[in-house]
Amino acid sequence: MEKKKSIFKRWWFWVIVIIVIIGIGAVGGGEEETNTTEQASTEQQKEAETQPKKTEEKSEPQPEETEPENKPTISKAEFDAIKNGMTYEEVVKIIGSEGEVMSETGEAGSEFHTIMYSWDGEGIGANATLMFQGGKLQSKSQFGLD
Repeated sequence: MEKKKSIFKRWWFWVIVIIVIIGIGAVGGGEEETNTTEQASTEQQKEAETQPKKTEEKSEPQPEETEPENKPTISKAEFDAIKNGMTYEEVVKIIGSEGEVMSETGEAGSEFHTIMYSWDGEGIGANATLMFQGGKLQSKSQFGLD
């Protein structure tokens, strides 16, 4: 009776091992590109935040306004004031700034036209996401708003 070859001595076993290793490497490689994109986006935001401060220092002092200036970020109080069924314009009026479009699907004007907007919060990583369908707020979520 012949002895069977060990699985480690069969050629097809090593082909499978190599394919699995390549697959794992391909999946792991995609994460680095995402992190690079996130880092570039974060750096651009930091630059944008520092540039207005420089111009404000050079300009003459403005007289004090009676209403406090609304920051371009969203606060927990603003988030809580937003209710389902509101239009995007009503939400922008509460927050004081336009949101960043994260995704959009469907034809504009149709009842199934869906847009997801995102606003940054004031803390590190704080944000809010609002989903509008047919021009009305359908859902909202937040992380880290104080």
